[in-house]
Amino acid sequence: MSDEKNVNSADSADKPAEQVPAPKPAASSQGAAGSGEQVSAALSRAEQKAAKAKAKVDAKLEKARAKEAQLRAKADAKKAAREQKSLEAEQESAAKAEAKAQKKSATPAPAKPGAAPAPAGEPATAGSAKTGQADQGSKAEAEEKSGPSGNSQPNATTAATGAPEAKPEAKDHSAQTAQQNSAVAHPAHKSTDPAAPAVPAAAHEPKAAHKAEPELAATPEKQKPAESSKDAAADSPTAKAAEDAGTAAASPSTEAASKEPAPIAKEPENAKAAKRRRKLEKIRAAEAAKEEQAQLAQSTEAGIASESAAGSVNARRKKLDKARAAASKDAATASTRKKTGAVLLSLAAVLAASAAVGAGSLVAPKAAEKTLPAAVTNLPAGDASSVCAPTPKLLKGVDGTDPQFAAGGKEISSNLRSIAVSDLAKRIPGSSFAKLDGTSERPLTERIAEDQALEARGSDDDGQTGRTSKVSTVNGVDDAQVYSLQPLGGLASEGSALRSYQAKDGDLAGLATGTCQAPASTWRFTGLQTSTGSTSVMNLANPTHTTAQVSLRLRGPEGLIDTPTLQSIVLAPGESRALVLGGYAQDMDSVSAEVTSLGGKITASVQQAALRGLTPSGVDLVAANASASNTQVIPGVWIDEKSNSDALSKDDGTLVPQLHVSATGSSGAGYKVKVLGKDGEVAASFDDNLAVSSNATGVQSLKQLASGYYTIVVESDAPVTAAVRMVRGSDPKDSSDTAWAASSNVLAGTQAMPLSANGTGKFALAAVDSDSTVEATVVGKNGKLNKVKKLAINAGSSIVFDPKTVADDAQAVIFSTDANTYIGQLTLGSERSIAWAAMPQANAGRDGIVVNIGG
Repeated sequence: MSDEKNVNSADSADKPAEQVPAPKPAASSQGAAGSGEQVSAALSRAEQKAAKAKAKVDAKLEKARAKEAQLRAKADAKKAAREQKSLEAEQESAAKAEAKAQKKSATPAPAKPGAAPAPAGEPATAGSAKTGQADQGSKAEAEEKSGPSGNSQPNATTAATGAPEAKPEAKDHSAQTAQQNSAVAHPAHKSTDPAAPAVPAAAHEPKAAHKAEPELAATPEKQKPAESSKDAAADSPTAKAAEDAGTAAASPSTEAASKEPAPIAKEPENAKAAKRRRKLEKIRAAEAAKEEQAQLAQSTEAGIASESAAGSVNARRKKLDKARAAASKDAATASTRKKTGAVLLSLAAVLAASAAVGAGSLVAPKAAEKTLPAAVTNLPAGDASSVCAPTPKLLKGVDGTDPQFAAGGKEISSNLRSIAVSDLAKRIPGSSFAKLDGTSERPLTERIAEDQALEARGSDDDGQTGRTSKVSTVNGVDDAQVYSLQPLGGLASEGSALRSYQAKDGDLAGLATGTCQAPASTWRFTGLQTSTGSTSVMNLANPTHTTAQVSLRLRGPEGLIDTPTLQSIVLAPGESRALVLGGYAQDMDSVSAEVTSLGGKITASVQQAALRGLTPSGVDLVAANASASNTQVIPGVWIDEKSNSDALSKDDGTLVPQLHVSATGSSGAGYKVKVLGKDGEVAASFDDNLAVSSNATGVQSLKQLASGYYTIVVESDAPVTAAVRMVRGSDPKDSSDTAWAASSNVLAGTQAMPLSANGTGKFALAAVDSDSTVEATVVGKNGKLNKVKKLAINAGSSIVFDPKTVADDAQAVIFSTDANTYIGQLTLGSERSIAWAAMPQANAGRDGIVVNIGG
């Protein structure tokens, strides 16, 4: 840009640049600003910020327009100066070519030494001829330097007066003759282009034969050293024209030739000038079209800014699209300065539309040529929400997909236990239970003021650092509940909730636990049963503010199950639905379910119960599986004593621990099973070619394992899901219980998990591929955190951690891992009850969104 400015200033010295007025800002923009001020009174705080941002952009836009106008004026002046200079150079070149051609075509008469004196007006000697030529060159050079525009424009009169020394009569006659010849040869030699300079008259006159030139060539020894400068001056077009005029005046024999016009270069010169003028007119027309296009874009922008304050959203969108199209077209046809203006206009239009919508999302005016990769942007943490499954109930009757429930017995204990962990300043976040629609809220801990909760604090008011917690247990809440936990310092707080159920009588006698889960778009369950006496009820809940469209895919031992009526289930915000799976997959020992939601995220849980005739055979809240993959890890698998298992399965061979595997692809899967114990992998004999068919389920018995705690690992050549059914009981005449341990994800980070309010809970921890270290902090009944206990787990092994060994009143445990540990809670009650619950993942508070920079 600096070089362009220097050239422009140099070129504009000969001719002043055209002044291009800067474009005036659209008048409607002031009206839009006024309308914005009226609307801003009713806008929120975010909208006011957007309006201020728009004002700043408008100011910058005006500055950019003024600067663009200055650059445009300089560029136009520079272009005009270049055109003028180029035209003058071509005319001068044509004049030189014409003079050179005439000089070659003329036949000079050689002068003999000692010849008779020349007639009047003709040089008498070679020396006098040289002197006359030198005088002509000096005078021509002086005239060239003293010209008003610095260009060589001698006239015929000046050339005539610069003739060699002669008598006064000859000089007067020479001057008059040269003037007459000039007038006759060029009676109407004027440029029609006002920008073109006057062409020297002498350049168009035919050259006469010079007698002095052969003498100069024949007598070089008589020339003085200064004659080289005289010859150089004589070679210039001005000197030659003056010499021609003097010679024509002195030689009457050449008057007729000098009066004839020179058509050799005149016609081509006029054609070139006309061509140059046409080119210049085209350039000016193109500049005018560009200016009109720029004004159109400015008026479009003004219209968008004016309408965005009060118009509808659809109208604003249409105007915005027009502005983008105009900016795109201008950027493709105009120079770099035009592209800059188009981008600024598009940015102003986008900000104006955003202010009216209410600080909405900004739409980029044009995708960049090079787009950046999409990245996940984490929004500020909001309340962490999770949904707790309802209390298991007995089916009373079925009407469509919504069954009727009844209490399963008289001695029932159903509890919700939660834990909320403080930050380093000992501030406990607010927490509560509420129904799916947000009503009937039950505060558990007092909520901190939002402005104070946003502060990130590392110590309390006394400068001390520490942590505490609050454990709450709520009884008699049977409906599905939403557990909410307030964030502190912009980060999600640590805490979770757990549903526990225990019934000592009725058809649903047994123990069941279920972790309260955060909403998600996909859920998978494996090992559901719809055989005679077994009941599986899928509970769907939508805790969000967006309607969800849910679809289910069921897989059985023979493959996919046709369920057309389960493909478009609509769940409104705050709505729940119960589906009896036996109505779609009848009399099956192993069923897997895949739940997918479009729109709002949902939660899904399964209530599983069974009867052996009139004898209760277990109840459970089946946990969801980890995502389908080639490796499935199931921690916390418990195997009963072999004597008890043999006695219970004597009459019913299905009452044994089982591994259920489901292939999620059309190609099926081949797999192998590994069993991990506290000392590493446990020897177990399974078939060498275990496989499951396309989109089908398969079952493997685990009766061969000795009693104890294990982690089951399934490794397959295609994605699968897996779960283990555990059985507890000793007498077929008495009730027994079942529990499902599902494949889990590793715990990444830190999370707290309450212990079941019914029975005694223990944690199974497994490391599969590499060693792992876990920090476990046991929380007492009063919320006090005990000393951290470090647990080391060798690769390929599984251990059991009992919180009661740290504190007798243990209510919850806070785990912090290195993202390589699988954790599950196994709860044992009476001699005939068992339950399993998955470790909740670390709270996110709010999901991240994908952002595209530049495109």
